[in-house]
Amino acid sequence: MAQLIKLRDFISRYETDIFRYPSQYIRLKKERWEKLNASYAYYEEESADTRKPFSEVKNENPFFIGFENLKENWLEPEKKGALQTIKRWLTSRKADQSEWETSLLDEAEFQIERRKTKEEMKREFLDELFRFQIHWASSTIRDYSFVDESIYKDKILKYFLQHFPDTYLVLYKPTFLVKKAPIDLDIILISPVKTYCISVLESEEMSVFQTDKGRYWIEIIGQEEVRRINPMISLNRTQGFIQSYYEHYQVDMPIQKVVLSRTGFIEGPYEPIQTLLVDKRNYEEWYLKLRNLSSPLKYVQLKGAQALLKHTQSTYVRRYEWEQEDL
Repeated sequence: MAQLIKLRDFISRYETDIFRYPSQYIRLKKERWEKLNASYAYYEEESADTRKPFSEVKNENPFFIGFENLKENWLEPEKKGALQTIKRWLTSRKADQSEWETSLLDEAEFQIERRKTKEEMKREFLDELFRFQIHWASSTIRDYSFVDESIYKDKILKYFLQHFPDTYLVLYKPTFLVKKAPIDLDIILISPVKTYCISVLESEEMSVFQTDKGRYWIEIIGQEEVRRINPMISLNRTQGFIQSYYEHYQVDMPIQKVVLSRTGFIEGPYEPIQTLLVDKRNYEEWYLKLRNLSSPLKYVQLKGAQALLKHTQSTYVRRYEWEQEDL
């Protein structure tokens, strides 16, 4: 599951330490999955007569270590000293906890939950991670941004996070500050070996996009024609900003512009320069190439992400607990 390091103009904890959080996320995600697998395997193997209450199992089985405190956010590191303030905050905010934590079920409840298949459990796990990703991409220990509920229903955002490996970093429609002016850019996907600027053309199934040098492309849906803003306008702007920041911070990584239409077709006499057009015909090949890239996180990748995050805009407020401590 790709990592959401920047979401629009929300404050992100990746901004505070890009060299720490990506590896921490991968580790915590792995630990979480192992615990879920262990709990699933136990209740599949044990019969109703021999199965112990879960309260006893979690104390005996090392795989369940970390489930003891139901009030604790499962993907938050242990916080001590001054940061106990935040731990208390997590305990008190039950609404937020319901999004990030997985509650331990008592024996009666688990009788129902165990009927789920492994595939269902995996899907719920991915959805849980999706909400958590938005949480990390809209808050830090001290500050947070207000997230509209529509973000959680954004299918394109969910697609990019749930279809690419952990080693891919996503800046989703980020807002950059250029000479103190906010500028919204396209989706930026940073792999270990390349940075992609992606403009997504959502369309009706089998619609056709006709390319053009001008301000508009034409989308043909059956007998109907609809004008769409030429995606190359924003793509060229996005690529230009990334290129200038990479050069300034000496980030040696290639940049690829992509126009993506998963369900439609892109054709016409005009072929944009140095741009990959991905439509229904070559989508699977393109996707599998990115998906199957076997590479760990790389220093140049994190350096590139850091260079971009330095120039993004963040709109946020301070948490009440920290305001009180600052007084």
